[in-house]
This record gives sequence, structure tokens and C-alpha cells, in this order.
Amino acid sequence: MIQVRIHDGTLSVHFPSWTRLFVKAGRVDVPLEAIADVHHLDQPLTAAKGLRSGLVVSGYIKVGTWTSFGGVKRLVAAQRGVPGVRIVLRHRVAGVDELILGVQDAQEIRRRLTRVQR
Repeated sequence: MIQVRIHDGTLSVHFPSWTRLFVKAGRVDVPLEAIADVHHLDQPLTAAKGLRSGLVVSGYIKVGTWTSFGGVKRLVAAQRGVPGVRIVLRHRVAGVDELILGVQDAQEIRRRLTRVQR
């Protein structure tokens, strides 16, 4: 679904062409120093709650932005059966406070980002 790269002090998330309509970007770059915390999610679909602008196929896929009732804005790209990561940012980057990404190598991404934070 999406590709995540960590290079040159930046986390780059590349979205496939069909998702760009919903996330309103082809790529999002986050400076590693802007990352406050990283969590592994067994079921990333359940982490996206609130008001949405994007695509939902109930129980299968969520792509777009979700804003919680507390005002936290999340960029979400997740699908059923794919583990994920929640990346909490120190401040808004690319208009969002958090990223919820469904990626097969979620544990490895969490491990690498946690190591960089230290």
C-alpha cells in the first residue's frame, strides 16, 4: 500500500496514486527530530477515530485524515490484516499531529525510529 523510508534525517511516506486523492499528497516528509513517540499497532484501523475526510470501507480500509474531538489531526493509511505504527509528532508537520500507517514491517520501522529518537 504505502512505502516508508528513513534517510537523511527524514521519514518519507510515499502513497500509491489511488490514495493521493484521499491523503491529498503523493509524499509526506517528516523530519526525524519532529517525532515525539512511536507505537506499534496490531490493528491500526481502530486507532483512527473522529471526524474524517477520506475513504472508509468499514472494517477493511481507512485512508485520509481523521480529527479527534480533542483536535488531534491524524493522517491515516491502513488496511485490515496489516500491522501499523502510530507516529506522534512534537508539532504539526504537513498539517497533521500524528501518522497512522499500515505497513508490513511495522515492528522494524518502530524499532528504527525509536533508536533514532535517543
